[in-house]
Amino acid sequence: MAITTNAVTLTSAQWSRPVTRWAVNASTADASGCEQIKAAPGAGYELVVSRIVCCIGAAITATIGSGESTGAVETPEWGPFGGAAGTYILDCRDKPIQLTANKSLTIDASGAGTVCAYVEGYTRAS
Repeated sequence: MAITTNAVTLTSAQWSRPVTRWAVNASTADASGCEQIKAAPGAGYELVVSRIVCCIGAAITATIGSGESTGAVETPEWGPFGGAAGTYILDCRDKPIQLTANKSLTIDASGAGTVCAYVEGYTRAS
């Protein structure tokens, strides 16, 4: 099943290090085939995740991380979590999650069911 993503505009105070901030909403009826939330940033750059809010609409688990390999998240960063319908929040602004350089942000679920995710982060040189 295809995932639908929407970019979100962010504003904030000045950062001391040059980064490109981003936020994205993603939703799908079936993330069991591994879906890309945010594309790989390109050679020499990495995605850094600072907040994730994930809503699961069925009794399934989800895993979020970097890259995709054989229909699953290549390097899991959060999960599996869930197991019951509900909202799960990972707020790691104090210690953001650095994804593998030049890898996409992906989500995979254990089965069919609605999964929605809101993710904030930034892109920086690796």
